[in-house]
Amino acid sequence: MSGPRAVTYGEARALVLDAVAPRPPVRVRLVRAVGRALRQAVVAPHALPPFRNSAMDGFAVRAADLAHASASAPVTLRVTEFLAAGRVSERPLEPGGAARIMTGAMLPAGADAIVPFEESERSGTSPAERCTVRRPSRAGEHVREAGADLAAGAVALEPGRELTTHDLALLAALGLPFVEVSPTPRVAVLSTGDELLDVDQPLRPGAIRDSNLPLLARLVEEAGGAVERAVRLPDDTGRVATAIREALEACDVVLTIGGVSAGDRDPVKVAITSLPGVELLRVAMRPGRPQAFGAPDGRLYFGLPGNPASVACVFETLVRPALRALQGHAELDRPRAPARAAERVESREGRTDFVRATLAWREGALWASPAGAQVSGHLLPQSRAHALLVVPEAAARLEPGDPAEALVWRLPARP
Repeated sequence: MSGPRAVTYGEARALVLDAVAPRPPVRVRLVRAVGRALRQAVVAPHALPPFRNSAMDGFAVRAADLAHASASAPVTLRVTEFLAAGRVSERPLEPGGAARIMTGAMLPAGADAIVPFEESERSGTSPAERCTVRRPSRAGEHVREAGADLAAGAVALEPGRELTTHDLALLAALGLPFVEVSPTPRVAVLSTGDELLDVDQPLRPGAIRDSNLPLLARLVEEAGGAVERAVRLPDDTGRVATAIREALEACDVVLTIGGVSAGDRDPVKVAITSLPGVELLRVAMRPGRPQAFGAPDGRLYFGLPGNPASVACVFETLVRPALRALQGHAELDRPRAPARAAERVESREGRTDFVRATLAWREGALWASPAGAQVSGHLLPQSRAHALLVVPEAAARLEPGDPAEALVWRLPARP
């Protein structure tokens, strides 16, 4: 393996996404489809609603019968039948007649409006029931027309959409118990370092608790992946090489943490020398400059730096888009929002900076401030941040008030 190749962030992103091919779709039940990428266009097999129905509890009427109704000249109609939801009238509504109807029930033929109970006066009992109305009724009033929500043959959902719980309700209403989605990518996360401890282990001199492994495992799950293995490895080149090779045989994506910088004892850097198509990169981005990437035998391999901010940043800007593309999602990144710099943010021309930032609403706009010192080993700024503020490659800095873009993790509450 040769020395690291210097690339811009844009070149690194193109390199990664060019290596991704969405996996063939699978057919799953609706309850298993939420959060996954739709891989088919869903065409409505019938209209929604499928028939004209009442939007209110009241009386189905012919609007023409009430054209001259007023407080001084009320109109009284014969109540000819009662229509509960699910019951279909067997005869058309005749002039001068009304049908007592419940919300959702199908209108009888001839009826074109609904008079709510609270806007009418009922008298008598069946078969001599009457209703009196003291105002005109407009055709279509309180009526849900067939197809008003969705026409038969219309595209209800486009491929690439991340299916939501509300999409599930729509698909259920259309009578579609199965849907084609992407399979869940199998991901291995391998953390390296003799200095790393489990969260419940007591500290010892020279050691730190491993925050990257749980962080990365959860980020993978949020991006739609399934963590098949999450393993911490010592700084042993042989064990690291074996773990990477076995992970690539079992999983679609392998992420290693640490060991790809300029150090002469970085085990990952040595272990991946035999992997076909994998190369070391120096990406013009901050944080996250030292990386490795490749697609050996069609599997994706990412060698991430070891500092927490670098791990999070490289995941959000390169790994997450790849995982989403692998699943066929149309939207690859976190939501992007325009923001303004609340203070001066230094950068360097030729490098893309991702600043852990807090956001605040001011006069209807989002203003971004660094969430603390942008030290790649610090965790607190990451915990406080709402977003990654992007300082583009062409900019040497952002001045107060300059427009920028933010990759949003969470939005602050509006004042």
